[in-house]
Amino acid sequence: MTELAQQVDDRKETELVEQPDAFDTDLLDETDFAETEKQEDSGLLASIRSLFSWKNYSVYLTTSWVITSFSYLGLFLNLYLIDLEWEYVLIGAVLSVVSLASTMGRLVGGYVGDIVNRKHLAVAATFVLAAYNFVMGISTVFVIIFAALLLFSLVEVFKGGSTAFIMENIPKKHSGLGISLFSSTGRVFGVLILLALTLVVPMIGFGPSIRTFFFIGSILLVVAAIARAALLEGSKPREVEGRGRHIVEFFRENRRTAATIIKAAPGFLAVVMVDAISDSMFKFGTNIYIYEVVGINFEGIIVMTLSSTLLMIPLLLLTGRSSDRRGVTRSALLIYAFMPICAAILILAPMFPYWAPATIVSAAEGAFSGLGAIFSTPFVAVVMKSVNDALWYLILLTIIQKNLPGKDTSKILGAFWFIIYLSSSIAPYISGIIYQYINPQYLFVIVIILNIIIMGTISKRGLIREASLEELDGGNDGGQGHSNEDSQDSRKGLS
Repeated sequence: MTELAQQVDDRKETELVEQPDAFDTDLLDETDFAETEKQEDSGLLASIRSLFSWKNYSVYLTTSWVITSFSYLGLFLNLYLIDLEWEYVLIGAVLSVVSLASTMGRLVGGYVGDIVNRKHLAVAATFVLAAYNFVMGISTVFVIIFAALLLFSLVEVFKGGSTAFIMENIPKKHSGLGISLFSSTGRVFGVLILLALTLVVPMIGFGPSIRTFFFIGSILLVVAAIARAALLEGSKPREVEGRGRHIVEFFRENRRTAATIIKAAPGFLAVVMVDAISDSMFKFGTNIYIYEVVGINFEGIIVMTLSSTLLMIPLLLLTGRSSDRRGVTRSALLIYAFMPICAAILILAPMFPYWAPATIVSAAEGAFSGLGAIFSTPFVAVVMKSVNDALWYLILLTIIQKNLPGKDTSKILGAFWFIIYLSSSIAPYISGIIYQYINPQYLFVIVIILNIIIMGTISKRGLIREASLEELDGGNDGGQGHSNEDSQDSRKGLS
């Protein structure tokens, strides 16, 4: 366990003032309820102050705003490739290859993150993203774009250690809030990017606008990488005896990490695998389907994305606090219940493209290009799915940070994302075949079936087995770097 992780735990004992009993109030007593409200607000402020008292957290959060905001360009990648006249099957094949490359990178990254200074990994990941954005911003040639996408997959080598770097700086008691601040505040700047796109696309076109923002993003990402290199305080990597043992150590520890996840969370593992396939299929077809089948233009799709982003910001913060107090299993089931509804709405969208009268849609389009899309049926599905996706992945990351052994955070993240990418890597290619040669709507029928399977698994088995977690706490150096109180606090997140 790194020195920073131990410092976090030591500091947690003395500085965090939120009490778990503050919410056990008699709802019939108005005076007590008002007092509890004040304590709740005080607890939230104390949690935020505790998080921002760490320099690494503040620097990492600020630089992550740039990364998150320009990552929104990836939401339009399929549409951008269609605009470049790529065929559906070609898009699916390329994305599957890139996904497989990301899978291998993530597997290696899970080990690298524990033997290399994680600050260096955070810096390297940002520089690679800058290079990817630069190439995407200057070229429309197939081979060069394909190379850029493979370069993007290289980020996965550094991503596990980079993410683990900041997770070890978040007190476990406030893990949900700490992670949700990353997700929500980054989206505030993502809103600015989307707003700018809605203004630029009508003037210069969709393709040129995307390339322009990729290029601007590359410049800002270089600045963010330099800031991380200069301001972050690195964590000391774990020593491995003998360079020749690195490969042996790599396979041994990844095998142990996989066993840890399977033992602690078999239901969680199954859900993640099926969800990865479902999500990949949905994301592959949605924007293309809305553009080509339903008939909503580029500007309208951007407005949909912007609207869903605005809704996500407060919901992420609320869900982060909720998972800290009430447990993740019930939150996960509630959130996932909306997923099959989204796919069903898209299936019906060609028959009922708009839910508002044509006069209102025309007036909205006249006021601002693309604004009429908010009155479309796909808008309901896209907003619902986007919000639920963000909340769902927040739940998954909170489970890992809150409940699994802290000393193996990087390898656990590496194994977690490895499972996701491996499960979903073939999905884009299959989706491209279904979309081009069969029927686009069948894609969403498959998504509905997979979503129902996931809901049944969560309801019947849950996500984390508490008994297994107790065994893991005792079997991993006694939960090194964590007090017994930490283990109890972690298990309070279970339901």
